[in-house]
Amino acid sequence: MIGVELAPLDTWFFRDGTPFFAGETPMGSVDGVFPPHPGTVVGALRAALATERGWNGRGRWADEFCAVLGDGPDDLGRLAFDAPFLLRNGQPLFPSPRHLLGTGNPDEWDPATFLRPGPPVACDLGDAVRLPEPMDFTGDPHDLKPANGQWLTPAGLTAVLNGALPSPGDVVFAGGLWATEPRTGLELDRNTRTAVDGMLYNIRHVRPAGDVSLGARIDGLPDDWTAPFGQLLPLGGESRLAECREWDGQLHLDAPSAAIGSGHEVAVMALSPLDFEEDICLGERPIPELADARVVSAALDRPLRIGGWNSLERAPLPMRNALPPGSVLFCEVSDPAQLHEMAVAQGGLVRLGQRTEWGFGLAALGLWPRNTEVQ
Repeated sequence: MIGVELAPLDTWFFRDGTPFFAGETPMGSVDGVFPPHPGTVVGALRAALATERGWNGRGRWADEFCAVLGDGPDDLGRLAFDAPFLLRNGQPLFPSPRHLLGTGNPDEWDPATFLRPGPPVACDLGDAVRLPEPMDFTGDPHDLKPANGQWLTPAGLTAVLNGALPSPGDVVFAGGLWATEPRTGLELDRNTRTAVDGMLYNIRHVRPAGDVSLGARIDGLPDDWTAPFGQLLPLGGESRLAECREWDGQLHLDAPSAAIGSGHEVAVMALSPLDFEEDICLGERPIPELADARVVSAALDRPLRIGGWNSLERAPLPMRNALPPGSVLFCEVSDPAQLHEMAVAQGGLVRLGQRTEWGFGLAALGLWPRNTEVQ
């Protein structure tokens, strides 16, 4: 794989799934997302690769590019991507897994314990549902809070994958990684140079810190093609610019691949949005790409609504649900040997669900938490 880094030259704006129509309440503000969804980064990189080969940036690219770059939003040709990763000084940061609980306010949050599947109970979800429960914690359980804007260094996520708490020094707060800036936009009539009625809007940009950027990995690029290193490319809304740089593409995770085959339990921790079918999430059938692993419990935030833009048709893509990065699926397997072989072969990283070639479904395999000792 080829690693690329996208460094901001200004603020960025990446749309979320909020409807945004002309003529609505002028002061209604549209929030963005950061990091962006995979399709945003993949689309920008495909366009940059085509530009590197001589495409002028307008209309369809040459037919000879389609075998490599694909044609349209449903065809990636021979390419596959892992994207995006949040980078600080070129090193990846990962969203804190949802089963990790801590104490304190958002700016002083310290890891304290984990959620782990409890015994089967009867509830509105079914007759034998294993809801996640906090593990041993000597304080007031009402003080426990899931991560909200906290990120982990590779060492911190490695500790979690191995079933232990990360050290407080491996927790990074989003407030130090980027700031949000409200912006007001106004469309001008090109002929009169006056404001167009009803075209006032408010959005929120993000301004990454000076050492923060985005990373991606590209697989399948032919030997005679070159990555767009040094190129300035538009990324996200309003065509804000990013500089494409070389990145080593290393995630620096030490997943417990050897230990995964010692039992019948595995924790799947999402590093990018997971596009799963509902019956897999509910444990009604196994995860196809993960031997016979079946979901028995989960620690999740609300699903993401992810759409996109079809630049050929100049129309939005349909909205789809996806599990957000940081989601944790607790799975049981009946054949640990097969899972162990898979984990060792892939270094503890797997690609699950739909649209994996677009960067969806990258996940790390870990152990169910067994202790609350800080590593």
